[in-house]
Amino acid sequence: MISVTRLFRLGIRFTVWVEPYVKEWHRRRHHNRVQGQLHLASRNWTEAEKHFTLALDERRHAVKNRVDLLLDLEQAQRRQRKFTEAEQTARTALDLAAGARNHSGQSRAMEALVEIHLDQGKWAEAEQATAEIARLEGTRSRPDHARLAKSSRKLGTALLNSGRKAEALAAFHQSAKLCEQTHGENHAETATSYVELGMLYRDHGEHAEAQRHLRRALQIHRTIAGPESSEATQDLYHLAASLAESGDLDGAVAEFERLLAMKDRQVGGNRDETAEAQVRLAVLYMQAGRAAPAYELLTQAIAYLERKGGEGLTLALETMACVHEQMGRAADAKHCRERVAGMAEVSVR
Repeated sequence: MISVTRLFRLGIRFTVWVEPYVKEWHRRRHHNRVQGQLHLASRNWTEAEKHFTLALDERRHAVKNRVDLLLDLEQAQRRQRKFTEAEQTARTALDLAAGARNHSGQSRAMEALVEIHLDQGKWAEAEQATAEIARLEGTRSRPDHARLAKSSRKLGTALLNSGRKAEALAAFHQSAKLCEQTHGENHAETATSYVELGMLYRDHGEHAEAQRHLRRALQIHRTIAGPESSEATQDLYHLAASLAESGDLDGAVAEFERLLAMKDRQVGGNRDETAEAQVRLAVLYMQAGRAAPAYELLTQAIAYLERKGGEGLTLALETMACVHEQMGRAADAKHCRERVAGMAEVSVR
């Protein structure tokens, strides 16, 4: 009779022997799914679609796994703008999840449909899909408030593009409220909601509200990402622009100066954003009669923008012409305007 110790040792040896075979079997079994996810993360949409299709066809899957694969496939198709195929895939996932009473899968499939409709500019269909997400989450004992926050944000986008500004604002406010409830006051999602509200108010000329929300977003981003993070820099730029557009030139100058000081300390920052901020601040300096600092900023911006051309360079040269006039340099002002005229002729050709 074999002792217990002997059996235990034999079991260990068998486990060691069989482990590489099990690992290889598992690798082969999940190869296409793993490859699809890798290509999806690498934004290689065509290869991702191919592997997810193979994974779906190779064997039977549990309902949850099949829904996951279908929604991964939908994303790969949508990114290629294959909207008909993507919608069919999302609806297949929706029907499968509904049949299995998989509420999370249903909501995720509806989220995919919202994205498909938004990408196509089908605002009414996107609105209907967000309403269905709200209905589905309302049937659960513990609704997913993070999902509802994202859904409200997408609803706001659909309503805004449908020309329903008041309803869009209400949706974005609801998204911000849900983000605070779910993630807390100092969270990236909450900050994003405040940025969207700030930009919406700015676009409609309601600068007091725009600045209030942008300052809140800036405060959050400084707390969670750092005072000189790219997120905080973006918030500061929009805040400064709103101040300039509202006629608060002193406030705008202060914020643009703070922004450029931050960008000087950043490593590998966005040079396009820096040049744009330099031109915006130069315009404010010129309006305040401060030609010398405006000239210095424009010199730096033009040196960079000359490599890119386009509207940014045109604005910089036109502003420089005005600065030259303030400094009594009529010939230099004429030269700048001649360059602008020459660029316009080339673009027409």
